[in-house]
Amino acid sequence: MILKEAIYSDWKLLLDWRNDIESRKNSHSMDLISEESHKKWFKKLLKNSKRKLFIAYVSELAVGTVRADFDIAVDAYELSWTVAPDARGKGIGKRMVNLFVKSMNSSIRAEIKEGNTSSIKIAEYAGLNFINKEGKVLHYSNKK
Repeated sequence: MILKEAIYSDWKLLLDWRNDIESRKNSHSMDLISEESHKKWFKKLLKNSKRKLFIAYVSELAVGTVRADFDIAVDAYELSWTVAPDARGKGIGKRMVNLFVKSMNSSIRAEIKEGNTSSIKIAEYAGLNFINKEGKVLHYSNKK
């Protein structure tokens, strides 16, 4: 598995993954995203030095994405990830997020919706520890 920085031509693939019903169910926002708003958001993301977006590839096949947004208020990167619908249930998420976390020399955190057992397992495999629960959101961090 390798991680490559996303480029603008990846917009359609990422929009399809984001609008997948399972992805939406586990996102903070479950709304369908329009092509126009996604392209606008994606262009802005690619220009932002405080955000990192990588696509994971296995044998040249795109299998998922990991995004890290730097939050200056807590001096940590907040991770989010999506496993491609066709790649789910194969351990891709664990490998992808673990690879990304190991490549970072920073504080990392993640917010996971309660009941999203797949993402909980991914976070724990990547060395993130449960910190607390606020409402229906579980907070994980690589700091104890």
